[in-house]
Amino acid sequence: MGRRLSISLSLLLAGGVLAGCNGSQNPPQSEAALLPRQISAIGRIEPLGGISKVSVPSSLINDPVREILIQEGDRVEAGQPLAILESIDPLSATVRKSEASLQVAQRKLSAQESVIRRYRADLGQAEAEARRARELFASGATSANRMEAQVAEAESASAQLEQAIADRATLDAELVESRASLAKDKSELAKATIRAPYAGTIFKINARAGDKVGDSGLVEMGNTKQMGVIAEVYQTDLPEIRLGQEATITADGFPGKTGRGRVTEISRQISRQSVFSGESGENVDRRVVEVKIALPENAMAKASRVNYLQVNVLFAPLTAAQRQMRPAQL
Repeated sequence: MGRRLSISLSLLLAGGVLAGCNGSQNPPQSEAALLPRQISAIGRIEPLGGISKVSVPSSLINDPVREILIQEGDRVEAGQPLAILESIDPLSATVRKSEASLQVAQRKLSAQESVIRRYRADLGQAEAEARRARELFASGATSANRMEAQVAEAESASAQLEQAIADRATLDAELVESRASLAKDKSELAKATIRAPYAGTIFKINARAGDKVGDSGLVEMGNTKQMGVIAEVYQTDLPEIRLGQEATITADGFPGKTGRGRVTEISRQISRQSVFSGESGENVDRRVVEVKIALPENAMAKASRVNYLQVNVLFAPLTAAQRQMRPAQL
């Protein structure tokens, strides 16, 4: 009797252990859905404002570079000259010619103003003499021929003044045209000096003296005061990403070094993956969404020195509050 009871208890205990194992390995669907899930991604360090390709104006696209005025890694201010194109000399000559034409137009207009002043004085005198001649004719002190001659002289002076005023309008239009031409030529000359569109750091120079600037642009630059991580999250993982979510950043070349940041922007555009782990058999045709992660201020200075560095990103599991937030919609 005792032996049978012992065997029965052993069987019950074994069944309970197996049941417990099975239960832990296969939780109910409702519980599995609530388990925290961490999303990992590959990314790169770069300015959160993006990388700008500074190129040449379309009107000077075939113009070779004469001189590069900066070096990679230089910090530049907005409007600072970056390079000079070969067309600067002929464009400068065109500006000088336009300036000379403008001076001629100004002198002509000034001279015409003097002519008009003289004609006005002549007209005033001729009209006064015509009035006097009419008065003398009325009193019988002069002949009709004399009076008519004075009136004709006044009419001629008036016509001469009107023509001078019309000529001034023509010269004034020529002056306006000369000024517009000079402004246009100066604008073209300014294009021969390539300038920084904003304050930032030069990351890469794509053209040197003698080169024509291609599709890659003259230089690549960005604002390193706002560095962050651009993580490429698989499209299927996007429902697990929210604004404000914390992320841990590591880099293969810096063992033991980790950084933390928070999601500040989730792109609404799906694109092909551009950063790869290099592992054998990796799917290089995945569709990803770019997620921007801001770094704390104490990490900005270090990040600015490792632009384009490939990093690994591990997003923290969503909190209960974050799960209540609406996921990004594409």
